[in-house]
Amino acid sequence: MYDQFHTIVIGAGSGGLTVAVGLSSLGKSVAVLEALHVGGDCTNVGCVPSKTLIHQAEERGTLDPDGVLAEVRRKRDALREKETHEFGEIPNLSLIFGRARLVSRTQVAVRLAEGGERMLQAENIVIATGARPRKLVIPGLPEQRMLTNETVFELPVVPHHLAIIGGGVIGVELAFAFRKLGSHVSMIDSSPRLLTRHLPEAAEAIEASLAAKGVELHFKTSVQGYDEAMQALQIERNGKIATLHEVDYVLVAVGRQRNLDGLGLEDVGITFDLRNGIAADSYGRTNVPGIYAIGDVTTTSAFTHSANAQGRRVVQRIAFPWLPATTPEPFYPSATFADPEVATAGMSQRDLATRYHPALIKRIRVDLVTQTDRGYTDDLQHGFIIVDTVRLTGKILSVTIVGPRASEMISLFTLAIQEGISLYRLYRVVYPYPTFSSGIQKVADAFMRETLPNLRGELATYLRYRWARPARVADVTVPVGARAAERTMLPGE
Repeated sequence: MYDQFHTIVIGAGSGGLTVAVGLSSLGKSVAVLEALHVGGDCTNVGCVPSKTLIHQAEERGTLDPDGVLAEVRRKRDALREKETHEFGEIPNLSLIFGRARLVSRTQVAVRLAEGGERMLQAENIVIATGARPRKLVIPGLPEQRMLTNETVFELPVVPHHLAIIGGGVIGVELAFAFRKLGSHVSMIDSSPRLLTRHLPEAAEAIEASLAAKGVELHFKTSVQGYDEAMQALQIERNGKIATLHEVDYVLVAVGRQRNLDGLGLEDVGITFDLRNGIAADSYGRTNVPGIYAIGDVTTTSAFTHSANAQGRRVVQRIAFPWLPATTPEPFYPSATFADPEVATAGMSQRDLATRYHPALIKRIRVDLVTQTDRGYTDDLQHGFIIVDTVRLTGKILSVTIVGPRASEMISLFTLAIQEGISLYRLYRVVYPYPTFSSGIQKVADAFMRETLPNLRGELATYLRYRWARPARVADVTVPVGARAAERTMLPGE
């Protein structure tokens, strides 16, 4: 016997809850199936605890480091309980704890957390099961000394020496936080630099800041093994073995893998692969009618905010199927909450090179340290805005911001890219003084200074290269803050 619903949502993370709340508020009966905790990665092992840790580390530093970790867990648990209660009380929404498996295009079997099985049926099914950290096998390293973002916040005491494997977003953020709490921190990455998905200039600023704070950086380096008796981690670079001493914990942040196993995707014919996830269009529709996929299980989403945005589009498609469904998936901004922050929006360097001739692109850089009065008053050490724009037109293609509150500043550029707002129009925007955001005005100023006195030359260049053949994809090797749709891996990889 199947319990009937309008929509079944598998996964109670950001994307799944967005769909569930949106549809239930429109009077649709929704079942939300969750295998562990409401809130998904964001509430439990991602955004909320990590940003609490970053804030507490900045505020309290080495005064009470173990108390900081306890406060992180307290706030995380309080929010989880609050969300579980609130979502459990929403009309038309049934919150069911258990593991789901697709039985058919419209049917789902749930192995309940309290035991037994429940069968559900709905005309729409949304898969939003997220992702989990990828593990490494390190010879000699006991399981209790290996951490991921799922376990690091459970530490009762701050590590004496934390070795972080992986120079992506997760590794960088936690390196800053634990260093501020007093841990000796070593970062190890096989790449030649950190944050390889960002502009080299952004990576250089973050590396300089980490080094200034006493974090050891080991690039083009691999981990060979661990000696438990000596608490020593062996690393290798260019054939030479070195030892990191008194390492009590190793944090693995080398990427994530999508939670696709056990869902029965093959049984109902859903197109997917383990590397790219579930194939879905810009409105979350898979190749099987009535089944949608959003969030980390897809190729195009790698963030909490992108999963939320995808969820909103799915609500529109399910609740209002007569509305046009032709708009492409938007560009998703990204933010790394380091010190300083790094935020990006727009096209990747690869995409730029395949769509535009390099002579057509004008790059503008404004140094927040020397070109804004707020940088002077705050003794800023690292900060800049880099904008790639189309010559003559001022169309904004890609933006990278490094500096305080970069995560807040990027939203104006995200809007400009999405709505086609050019630098000519941003030139007319008035910014409070003195602020770091006035750097945006200086970007527009620089564009106007370089363009208006040379309109004839800019027009000639535009007409010559607007339809010229761009570079080949194989010729492009440096990625930048990207459109999520181009990603084949998740943050930290």
